[in-house]
Amino acid sequence: MEEHACLVRARSDSESSSKLGSFGSIAHTMSYTEDRLTEGGGDPGITNNIPPPPDNNDVNDSGELLDYNDSSVLEQFHEDALRQAGCGLSQGKVILAVGLAVVGSALEMSSIPFVLPSAEIELCVLPHEKNWLVMISIMGGSLGAVGWGALGERLGRRRALLSALAVNAVFAAIAAFMPTYGTFMMARFCSAIGSGGIIPTGYVYTSEMISRVKRTIPMAVFPVCMGVGILVAAGLARAILPLTGAETLIENKEHFSAWHRYLLLCVLPIIASLISLIWTQESPRYLLDVGREVDAMMVYQSIHSGNQIRVCRKVSVGNDGEYRLGELSLPGKRRPPALHHVRHSVKMFWQTFFQLFSNTYRSTTVSLGGTLLFSMAISFYLSAAVPSTVLSIETEAFLLSRRRVTNVTYENENYNETLENVDFYDVTFRNVTFRDMLMSHVTFYNNTFLNVAFSNIKTSYTSFKGCLFVNSTMIDTDIEIGKELDDCTLTGSTVRGVKGGCSRHADLTSTLSGPLAEQTYGAYAALLASVPVAAPHALRPPVILCGALVLLSPTLYFAQIETALYIVEAAYRLIVTVIFFTISIKVVDSYPANLRCTAHGLILSTTYMWGTAVRGMGDFGLVISCILCALFAITATALSVRIR
Repeated sequence: MEEHACLVRARSDSESSSKLGSFGSIAHTMSYTEDRLTEGGGDPGITNNIPPPPDNNDVNDSGELLDYNDSSVLEQFHEDALRQAGCGLSQGKVILAVGLAVVGSALEMSSIPFVLPSAEIELCVLPHEKNWLVMISIMGGSLGAVGWGALGERLGRRRALLSALAVNAVFAAIAAFMPTYGTFMMARFCSAIGSGGIIPTGYVYTSEMISRVKRTIPMAVFPVCMGVGILVAAGLARAILPLTGAETLIENKEHFSAWHRYLLLCVLPIIASLISLIWTQESPRYLLDVGREVDAMMVYQSIHSGNQIRVCRKVSVGNDGEYRLGELSLPGKRRPPALHHVRHSVKMFWQTFFQLFSNTYRSTTVSLGGTLLFSMAISFYLSAAVPSTVLSIETEAFLLSRRRVTNVTYENENYNETLENVDFYDVTFRNVTFRDMLMSHVTFYNNTFLNVAFSNIKTSYTSFKGCLFVNSTMIDTDIEIGKELDDCTLTGSTVRGVKGGCSRHADLTSTLSGPLAEQTYGAYAALLASVPVAAPHALRPPVILCGALVLLSPTLYFAQIETALYIVEAAYRLIVTVIFFTISIKVVDSYPANLRCTAHGLILSTTYMWGTAVRGMGDFGLVISCILCALFAITATALSVRIR
């Protein structure tokens, strides 16, 4: 038995009979109701007994009847049209394009800890400025989420996503060439603004291209894309970037060092997403909402014709496999006059935000936004606290391994290997050469240097205190009088080094092994999160997920080693990722088409801004961290109780 979707509108200003073809016949009443298709003596959806329009409908200035149930009617029609069009290659193109965008977004954010050691040497990033490189990206994402989310209601999902990707790609590429810390931060901020619009526009765009009953499994692709993006960031870092502090300092001499090339490669998924969007079309749900019914009809027909290869569950669309969406007329939407279009757009922009906190949607906005805000606050806090704790553990171990050399004389020695983590007390160096080497965390106390030559030396946290230099030379080094040479006496000695342009010391003890391990565990967590995300919503209620965060809080106290800390953080990431995508699909289901992009963007924006504040709090130690994470989880649990 065939199904037909029939909506009848009183007016449309966007169509022509020639464009519609067989859809050119226009009726004058509406048989698609809010509850279900009108059932007459024939097949479902065929208009037989059409009720007259109610007498109390309002009338606009054109004398046309306005239907205030228009949104629910269009939503019902949209779902029926997608069911008939099927799910296949057409939706696969959209999932591929948005998936590549999610890969690029995750890749951009995950690349920061990998480029930071190289960037802080080349750009002279001071210790208190390092965390701002991450925070400025989160703040940019916050502004981008709310901005592009609102634009998604005015420009369309696809156009908003295209513009967000373009901004992201352009400024991410520019950031790779920036020579100073300030310009680099500005370029990354602008790039993050574009990146912030990917999730609210891309997620809504994809969900509106797939019918609700088949949406769950295809949307589970996005946690996989997030995990793939993190894995790609780690793989590229391992292949391109120097892995140790010493290698970073040496490689920094290159004109276009490795971290610049790394950032350029990170832009490739975004460019691929931009290209793949060429073969996709605008969301038909958005087109219906703005009164472009004929364009929506063309999209439905295109989806059906493109779905010869099924990637979702097979759906029967009739005996002959043809798209049988019947003669269509939709409830007309009166557009504002052209001269007032700009003013109308600005007015609607602000009214959209106010609607999210109206009596109808206030409870939904607070519960969904609050749950996501406090659950992701745990992830943001741990992303700063765990590396800080690991650094403290490594620093303590490094200090315990420090060597001490006292009252020793070295003669006719040649040093050309890295000298690290050692103190020399009252040591005499006679006819000794230090050449082509690195000195890291080395201190010389009251030493005597007789006929000693220093040549081509790079230092990090190295100092000479109260030393005597007799007939010695320092050529092509970064050792300076008054800095590394503190209260030293030079007799017949020469210091002709290369004056350092940066007031900070490069920490050569840093390695990428820690960030690589942390991000790899995080990637595995995102990949595993796709399994519960693909499950029915009833099996993963937010209140249960938030309750799991509460139970997980004490484990942070018992994680006293590096690997254990990364595993606990990954466990938090897994649950938070499931909550993130669960809330995202609830936003799509809970708001009408003219609000869902804005709602998603606003919720993400407040979450990112709160995450910036939480990340800036610093590390309070394991005990306080356990309590703080528990408080965040309890608050999220309390708010999630109201989610239905």
